[in-house]
Amino acid sequence: MVQHPEILKKAQAEVDRVVGTHRLPDMHDKTSLPYIEAIIQECLRWQPVLPVAIPHQLTQDDEYRGYFIPEGSLIFANAWSILHDEKAYPNPNAFNPERFLKDGVLNPDVRDPGVACFGFGRRICPGRFMAKESLYIIISSLVAAFDFTKAVGPDGVPITPKTNYTTDLLNHPKPFLCSIKPRSEERALQVSATANDL
Repeated sequence: MVQHPEILKKAQAEVDRVVGTHRLPDMHDKTSLPYIEAIIQECLRWQPVLPVAIPHQLTQDDEYRGYFIPEGSLIFANAWSILHDEKAYPNPNAFNPERFLKDGVLNPDVRDPGVACFGFGRRICPGRFMAKESLYIIISSLVAAFDFTKAVGPDGVPITPKTNYTTDLLNHPKPFLCSIKPRSEERALQVSATANDL
């Protein structure tokens, strides 16, 4: 959100329009927040947590594009490559939630990134539904409650964070500086009240 303030502003406008400012979003609001859902889809696609999916083992000989693959072979799906396929996702290196929307609603013609980022077949992630619901409540609440802006250096110049991610088994951003402030005193109180309820 720090690197894409225009996306943050659109998301905040959607949350304010649908939810108002008197409360934080909840699960009942989800179907009315398609831009938030598009952000979640794009987060899953743009930088998948598991760039190389959990391996599967062939139970019988197989062939793929003319290549013989013997029974017992371990197969790794390259989720990152699948989710950066230019045919499915034009300009794949750009963070662009709008790719998942058409006329203000989720576009069913755009491949759901969950198809690749949560694994495949019988070993698909059993927690995928909880993960997506958690992402929704976290992202919608953060967008509703806070402004995310560039940190300011000692020279008074804003610091533009770099998009640096780890190259480990699990993909996550490297630490960066930013400024996070409540959008209003009312939002700060809502966050405190929610935290106290946990």
